[in-house]
Amino acid sequence: MEQKSNKTVKILLALSLVVNIALIIFVITLNSQNDEKAQKIDELTGVVSTKDSEIVAKTQELETMSQDLERIRQERENLGLQNDSLDKQIADLNTFITQLKKSSKLDSKKRKELEELVAKLREEITAKDYEIAQLKTANDSLNTSVSNLTSEKRKLGDSLDLTSKELAYASILKAEGVKVTALKENGKEMDQEEYKHSKIDRIKITFVLADNKAAKKNLKKFYVTLVPPSGTPFSDPINGGGVVNLADGTEAQYTLSQDLSFDNSNQKVSFLLSKGFNYIPGQYKIHVYSEGHKIGEGGFNVK
Repeated sequence: MEQKSNKTVKILLALSLVVNIALIIFVITLNSQNDEKAQKIDELTGVVSTKDSEIVAKTQELETMSQDLERIRQERENLGLQNDSLDKQIADLNTFITQLKKSSKLDSKKRKELEELVAKLREEITAKDYEIAQLKTANDSLNTSVSNLTSEKRKLGDSLDLTSKELAYASILKAEGVKVTALKENGKEMDQEEYKHSKIDRIKITFVLADNKAAKKNLKKFYVTLVPPSGTPFSDPINGGGVVNLADGTEAQYTLSQDLSFDNSNQKVSFLLSKGFNYIPGQYKIHVYSEGHKIGEGGFNVK
């Protein structure tokens, strides 16, 4: 009986040992599976995290490119260029960036599309920057050329103005040999430097127009002014006197005037002052004017 009991105990101990071993194996297997699941979870979390970082990086890169395109648009605008297609490109890119920010992960197709877009934009930005640099260089060169032309034009204008002034000055006529001859009542001329006032009935003023190739050959008006000893020019409108405007902005009273068709042939011009002027003793001056300039002078004395 005792022997049978010992055998039963041994069997129970054996079963207990088997159960414990099985339990240990189960626990070990369960822990191993949990470790594998944890590892897979960690791996999956890492993939998602990596993909999120990739999206952030690509988004930032695209935003930088959008800013570059905005800068290019402004520079093109400053150069006077149209930006219609560029405006649309910037708007489309900003829309794409907004959609990308909403993505949680990238699949292979999306990643390839994104890489191609980035490469294309980088190439376009480089090309547009080069184009702007070329345009700026050309624009600077054009501005320099315009500045040089303006300077040359100014110099030419100054030269032409100077030439015009020199030509205008050269075209001023000159009355040479201004001479005064007194006439008696019988018409006899007296050619003297001094005349008796009682013998003067009229006076004749003559001069010769000097050679002047710069002067225009046209109808010109000539004026003579008789200035008596009092210093006040004799200018009687009844006897043909008046006032002439001079080139310097002043006026001059004249005694007589006449028209003459100038042909640059050393023409002799004569003025005859009729009777009606009382020649008091003293020094008399004669001034000759034409085209706003004083072109000659002379004088005589009365005793």
